[in-house]
Order: sequence, then C-alpha cells, then structure tokens
Amino acid sequence: MADPADDTLTGDPCRRDPDGAEFLILGELAVRTGGRLVPLPGPSVRALLSALLLTPGDIVGEDRLLTLAWGADKGSRRALQCAATRLRTWLRTALGPDARLEHAGSGYRLAVPDGAVDIGRFRTLVAAYARTRDPERGLALLAAALREWRGPVLGGRPEPVADDPAVREVEQARIDCAAALADLALRLDRPDAAIALVEDVAAGAPYDEPLQARLIRLMAACGRNAAALRQVERVRRRLADELGVAPSREVLDAHAAALNGDRCRAPVPRQLPAAICDFTGRRDEVAALSGPLLSGSGRGGPVLLVVNGTAGVGKTALAVHVAHRAAALFVHGQLYAVLRGPGSRPVDPAEVLAGFLRILGVDDEHVPRSLDERSSLFRSRVAGRRVLLLLDDTMDDAQLRPLIPGTPGCAVLVTGRVPLAGLTGARTLRLDVPPHDDAVALLGRAAGRDGVAADPAAADIVRMCGRLPLAVRVAGVRLAHRPGSSPARLAGLLRPEHRRLDELAVRGMAVRARLRENYEDLDPAHGHAFRLLGLLRTATFPEWAATAALGTSPEAARAHLEALADAALLDPLGEDAAGQVRYGMPVLLRLYARELAHALDRPRTREAALRRAFAGWLRRAERAAAELAAATGPPTWFEAEDEALAAVIEQTAAHGFHDLGARLLRATLGYRARCRESGLRAN
Repeated sequence: MADPADDTLTGDPCRRDPDGAEFLILGELAVRTGGRLVPLPGPSVRALLSALLLTPGDIVGEDRLLTLAWGADKGSRRALQCAATRLRTWLRTALGPDARLEHAGSGYRLAVPDGAVDIGRFRTLVAAYARTRDPERGLALLAAALREWRGPVLGGRPEPVADDPAVREVEQARIDCAAALADLALRLDRPDAAIALVEDVAAGAPYDEPLQARLIRLMAACGRNAAALRQVERVRRRLADELGVAPSREVLDAHAAALNGDRCRAPVPRQLPAAICDFTGRRDEVAALSGPLLSGSGRGGPVLLVVNGTAGVGKTALAVHVAHRAAALFVHGQLYAVLRGPGSRPVDPAEVLAGFLRILGVDDEHVPRSLDERSSLFRSRVAGRRVLLLLDDTMDDAQLRPLIPGTPGCAVLVTGRVPLAGLTGARTLRLDVPPHDDAVALLGRAAGRDGVAADPAAADIVRMCGRLPLAVRVAGVRLAHRPGSSPARLAGLLRPEHRRLDELAVRGMAVRARLRENYEDLDPAHGHAFRLLGLLRTATFPEWAATAALGTSPEAARAHLEALADAALLDPLGEDAAGQVRYGMPVLLRLYARELAHALDRPRTREAALRRAFAGWLRRAERAAAELAAATGPPTWFEAEDEALAAVIEQTAAHGFHDLGARLLRATLGYRARCRESGLRAN
C-alpha cells in the first residue's frame, strides 16, 4: 500500500499536453508542437532561445543572456533587444499561445506550460525519485529521467552555453542519475533495466571511473563477462594513453568481480538496529524528521538532523523509527554507530570510519591510517550515493564532523544529549517527554497485556515516572515479565521516592544508570549545582531561587543553569506570569540529584542551600503580601509561585525550618484571604 506521504507512487510527475508545444535541449535543440518538428529561427534567435530554456520559467538577466547567447564581450543590448523581438514574433507565429517571451526588470523570462521542456521534466523525475520510498518506482523514475536525454545539452552548441557552469551541472546530474540507476538496478537484481541507459551515459563520460565501474558491474551482472572485461581494457588504455594514470580501485574491484564471474552487486550495508515494535506516539516529531529525509532538502549538502534530549527521553527510539521509515529511499545502504563508549568515553571517529569503510568494500590494507585520510576516503565512497547514517549518542561536534558526507543525496540522523551548535546547516529537534495519554499507551504496549492502559493505576505509574519513556518502558516490562504484578501493586512500589529508582530497573534496563551517564558528563562545579538544586522539591523554580540555593552571584548561577539545561538536566521554561525566568527539573532527575547530594555533600551544606532558598521565597512572599495589602501591586507573584509555595511550606516542615514555614504560611494565607475579599480567584 502506498505511503500517503509519498505522492510519487501514483500518477505521472511530468504531465504535459501531447498536442502542445515541447522544447528539447537535452541533445540538439528542437521544438515540436502536436508531435511535429517546428522549423527553428535564425542563429541569434536560436542562441537566445537556448539560453532561456536552460532555466525555463525563470527570469534571466540581460548580462547573463548576452554571455550565454553571444559570449563575453561579443554581444550588445541592442542585439539582445532585436533578437528578443524576433523570438517573440517567432513564438507567436510558430506556437501560438503555448509560449511567450516576457520582459521583466532587467531580464527576460520564457513562459511555457509545465512539463513542456525536457530539462524541466528530467529535474522533476529526479526529484520524484528522491521522494519515493518504493525501490521499483525509483527504478522507473530514474530510467524515465535518463530517457529524456538524446545527447549533450544543446548538442554542445552554442559554445558559450556548452561552457556555462549551469550546463556542466546538469551534465553532471545526468551522470549522477545514471550512477544511482545502476546501483538501484544491481540492488534489485534488475541489471537489464539499466544497462542500455548507463552504457549511453558512460560513452559520453569516458573518464568518469565510478560510472565506468558501475557499467562493468552491470555487464557482468547481465552475464556479459567478456564485454565487461573488454570495457575494463578500454578504460585502462584510455587512462594510460591520455592521462598516464592507472585505473582506480573501483574499476579494479569491478574487474576482479567480472573475472570471478560474480553478480557484482555493490556493497549495500543494512546496519540499522531492529525496528521498535512498541513505538508509540511522537506523530509531530516523526513528521518533523521524516519531511527533510523524504524531500532530500540538504541545502546543497547532505541532510543533517539532530535530536537532543535528556537520557531516557526516547531519542534513539525516535531516530531508529524514522530511519526505518525512510530506509527504502537510501538505496545504497544505511550505516549505524554508537558514539558513546564504555564509561561515557567518546568513541574515536577514526575507529567508526574504519568500520564504515570496511563494510563499504575497502580492504583492511587499504584503510588509511589518519583520521583525515579515512574521512576523505569515506566521503569519496559515498559521493553520488544515497546513504543514511544514524549516529547515536553523539558527545560533541568534533566527534561528529569527520563522519558527515560532503555531497547531497546522503543524510545524517544524529542523537545526542548536548546541543551541537557547531554543525552548519543542521536542523535540531529538542525532544521532550511525551503527553500523558501517549505515555500511558506506551506503558500498555510495553506490558503487552490487555487492560493495562485502561487501569486507573496506569496514570499513577506514568506520573511517578515523570512520563520519561525509558522509565515507562521499564515499568511496562516489569508488568510483562511478572504476571502476578498488577498496575496497582507496581504503583505502590514506586510511590516511596527513596525507593523509586531502585524499582525502575529490570533485565539490563536501569533508569539510574542512564541518568548517571548524564551526570558524569558534567564538570564538578556544575555537578555540585545539580545536586543542590535537586534538593528543592518544587516542580519548577525561578532563577533567583537557584542563585539563593547555590549561594553565588546571579551571573554564576545563570552559567550553572545554562550548562545544566544544555546537558538536558534542566528544562528552561522561559518567563512566568511575574516575569521571572523559570526552570524545571523532571521528577526522576530530581530524585537522582537528591540521592547524589545525600551521598556526596555534607548535611550542613544541604541544609544551608535549602535555608537560603526558602528565605528567598519568604522575603518575596512577604514583600508581595505587603504590596497587595497596600493595593500597590497585583497578586501576580503569588499566582506564579502558588505550586512552588505549597511544596516549599511542606518541605520546611519536613526539615524543621518551622520559623520560615510559619511565616511563609501566614503570607500565603493572607494572600488567599485578600483574594476572597476582593473577589479574585486564588489558585
């Protein structure tokens, strides 16, 4: 069944009127109408028409038209105007309303119907191939694109056009299209569907060794081993006689395969981890990542997508799910590597590249020694191919940069806990915990038992897991592998905060171990700040509360907060109703930070941090209450801090800070009383 996101699986992406005008420039210039050739105008008008047809429908500036039609310093604006007048007359006489020449600003535009120019059809078919997820459909689209060609662009003339970079670019696009067709045909074991078209293109690109190697493989795959060996010899002689060089490794590998009578398929790696069978929700996030992968919009280079988020939030699950959805588009394979090693040490990118090169067919003795040489060879290997890289748990920009291909057609999907701000052109998605309903659905799917998601205790389990997908999945696995355990019983086990992380561990999955990796990436000062902030039992807190708890300057506190947010250990929440910058620490991170604080920090250090923070809330609460009593200020501050004040008052009682707690309670009760008196709603 066709994927609804792929509109190329049905219909013709190049619809055109068979009785209308048709312009042909992929070969000798020709114009047809109703299927019959139309006599062409004189040389100067033909030159102008040729220049305009390179980018049909676009405005082309006068200076560029002069260069394309007559060559640098050979034409004049008067000559251009005269040629434009004659072209306009010829179009009207020969083609009627099917085409017209428009003057726009300082240039001209040739207005033609969609699909009327073969170069436009070629580009449309290649773009449709980039979008399709059906390999057979992709094979048909690439073949149709190459059939638009009858020879060099405009037959190689006029000379200024033939030397233009835009012409060289479309000629290279033809070679790239033939290479993609060859690789896809070999992958599908359909060499006969590509060999004639690739042979035609290869004849016009005798020095393009990657394309010649593909032709040799296609010949051998069709059982034409003798023809393949003759082609190898032709390539070898041409390179030796005219360039004085030996054939490349690709040609030699194709030669060896032909000698062995092999079917000569190009190596196609399939390294993606297994698909996530219980993947749930994330509809918007899947769409945000799938769109660029399916469209191939890499802004002149590979598509580069980064997924950030805290440990256990589901970055890998999302990336693997999206990668499998897009895998059929990347016909030359999918590569996978985890970039965080044992003990949270970064994996050497040189080791990753060595593995990639081996699976791409490079023998051990030909794998270069240095990182730069390996990176260069890797980029050469994947150039012109459609390869997807999934790089999981990336630790920094420097580790990632050598692994990124250099050409369009490839895509890199990256997961990491820290922002990778140094990656030019990357699109970043910060992944948060899923909505409550999706988290409950995930619990049910992970448990694999009917009725779990509908059990009232499921909502309590998800809430105590902070909706963190790893924790929810662990809870579901516990229910799945302990048939006698009900959601209500598991919820009871998770309720004591000091035991919760102990309970969220099963069969090699432990939430505490994953959170530890995030913490161990911090430098000691930020780690100390994380531990002290975790002592606060408020779901969110303002920036000034962090300054108070840490006992430092606002600037130093802000540096700690930003570092913790970058490490996905805090959630930056922006400004609240009172204009205070707020942060949130997810519940399981808060429990882990509290564990660490009790293990690593002295009791008096913990007590002092809490007393400073509580005193800050008290000062502001009493000031806001006084302003409210004097009718000089609105109750906004109390509204912004309502939930935090309730948690702080409860925590002051638990820690024996009775003086602070009593005064906070009086200020809060006074605020509520005044709200009732004035008819305002107290939260």
